[in-house]
Amino acid sequence: MTLRLFATAAAAAAVALAGLAGCDRNDTDRVTSGRPSTTTPPAAKAPEAPPPTATTPPATDRTIGEATGDAAVTAKVKAALLAEKDVDGMKINVDTRDGNVTLSGNVPEPAQVERATQVARGIEGVKAVDNQLKVGAS
Repeated sequence: MTLRLFATAAAAAAVALAGLAGCDRNDTDRVTSGRPSTTTPPAAKAPEAPPPTATTPPATDRTIGEATGDAAVTAKVKAALLAEKDVDGMKINVDTRDGNVTLSGNVPEPAQVERATQVARGIEGVKAVDNQLKVGAS
């Protein structure tokens, strides 16, 4: 009984797939003059690989909680830098790993380098700040 049910399901799937085989044809593939088309349809293209989404490889040695905690610290630091009137927060990149914050980018004035460090250190969850900011045009 089970074999018969399996064979029936397989036959139904084959019929369904055969019916769907022509569903993606364009109007140019259809016969308009009553004669078969003499043009060869274009070859199928292999799907392209998706572009990379991150500049660093995923951290496989961290738990979801650790990664979530670092993301929260990064968000808090970035928000504080954007809210700080003496710092151009839009020009500062913030990365966090195990509570250690790295600031990078270019700021227009030397005073912003030190102020950004002070702001980041004042955020709960920040263990250390590695300030790699540079002064000058980006």
